[in-house]
Amino acid sequence: MTVTAKEIAEKLGVSPAAVSLAMNGKPGVSVATREKILAEAVRVGYAKQTESAPTSAQNIRYVIFLDGGSTVKETSFYSIVLQGIESKAKAYGYNVLISYFDANGNWDEQIASICKDVAGLIVLATEIEDRHIRKAIEHGLGKQPIPVVLVDNATSMVDVDCVVTDNLGGAYHAVMYLLNKNHPDVGYLRSKSRIDSFDERESGVMKARRKFGISEHTPLQRICVGISSEDAFYDMAKWLDDGGKPLSAFFADNDIIAAACIRAFKSRGYRIPEDVSIVGFDDMPVCTMVDPPLTTIRVMKSLMGTTSMDLLYQRIQDGAHALSDERIGVLRTTISTHLVERESAVSYHSEK
Repeated sequence: MTVTAKEIAEKLGVSPAAVSLAMNGKPGVSVATREKILAEAVRVGYAKQTESAPTSAQNIRYVIFLDGGSTVKETSFYSIVLQGIESKAKAYGYNVLISYFDANGNWDEQIASICKDVAGLIVLATEIEDRHIRKAIEHGLGKQPIPVVLVDNATSMVDVDCVVTDNLGGAYHAVMYLLNKNHPDVGYLRSKSRIDSFDERESGVMKARRKFGISEHTPLQRICVGISSEDAFYDMAKWLDDGGKPLSAFFADNDIIAAACIRAFKSRGYRIPEDVSIVGFDDMPVCTMVDPPLTTIRVMKSLMGTTSMDLLYQRIQDGAHALSDERIGVLRTTISTHLVERESAVSYHSEK
């Protein structure tokens, strides 16, 4: 069943005009309202209508790929990336159309739809795996005469430009930060939902422990939790109720998990950060809403958007096609991260 802008407006208590402004990247709505509308649009799979859109030479499309959507829907990451895309697209004279691609839907129809009336695609590839790339090629994406840039993930299957975060390096620095505060070891609040970015972060955790000289025979304390705030809280609380004894410090796959686990620890009598220090990843708005405010690894989300639009614009000028095994000089652009210190992590004290 097709979801309309009016239905989204009624659900959120905003006007249909506000939904239109948010979905079309136009001024007139606050950042908070815009993120709320975009989040609901992703949740229900709403795609804005483009029949009256300008000609393809003036359009690029931001495609939010969903394979279940549990990871993408839990944060506003995709909307902040979109802000960066739109700012650069405007400077280049392009409009940004937004579409959602459901991995469980009809691939032929969806590929035809997202490639219609556009000069290029930027694909939010957070939930994309190599099997999806293979399937996209089988269903004709490789034959499309438009360029594609992946953002927030990469593939070695085909020659395609990608813009990614330094997930391994960011996690490595987060764990080293805690170890340098004299914590004997650092545990890992691990998402049950796995994406490539999380696997890279797990590698960063292991690299830091090796660098610090922690024996390979000392197992990493992994606590596996759900990706949503509610599930992460429940899983963390259950682990504690079942007799789990936490280390003095943890790195979390993302800020949503970190914030939920802080609540769970506190609900079971642990003090944050006096008893347990926690560092997250992403630097989402929740970091300043949780008590205590969350130390985290900042991802340059808007810069990922502007960089992906710069790449796409260059490929449009070059006349590049969507996917090709013959292109030379494709780019995998890795954007660095940095630690943002707040109040959720302190030095270890042995008398605790």
